[in-house]
Amino acid sequence: MATYVESTISLAIQIVVLGLLISAVLLKNQKKYRNHGLAMLSAVVLHILSIIVVMVPSSAGFFGMPSSMNFADALVISVVVHIFTGILAAFLGVWLVSSWHLQKTLQTCFKKKRIMDATLVLWLLAIALGIILYLVIVGAF
Repeated sequence: MATYVESTISLAIQIVVLGLLISAVLLKNQKKYRNHGLAMLSAVVLHILSIIVVMVPSSAGFFGMPSSMNFADALVISVVVHIFTGILAAFLGVWLVSSWHLQKTLQTCFKKKRIMDATLVLWLLAIALGIILYLVIVGAF
C-alpha cells in the first residue's frame, strides 16, 4: 500500500494531468493542434509515471489477499472501476500519442476523434474516482 506521502504526490501529479487535459481541450478548440498534441503527450507521460511508481505498488498491496476481498463493497468496486478506467485511458492515450508522433499532417488525427473523446471521458472518470478514493482513504469523507 502506498504511503500517505506517495499517494499525495500521485494525487498532485494527477491534478497536473487534469490541468493538462483541460489545457489540451482548450488548445484543440483554438485549433492549436500541435500544442494540443504536446499537452496530451505530457499528460500521458506523467500519467504513466504515476501509474508505475505509485499506483501499481499501491494496488498490489490493496489486492494482496483477493480471496478475502468483498467485491460487493462499494470501496472495492470503486477501486476496480478506477483501475480499469485508468489503465484503459493510459493504453488509449499511449496509442493515440504514439500514432500522432509529432506529425505535421493532422488528417490521421481527425479520423480518431471518437477514440480521443472516449479516452478523455475514461481519463476524467479515472481521475475523479482517484480523487474521491484518495479523500476516502485519507479520511476526508
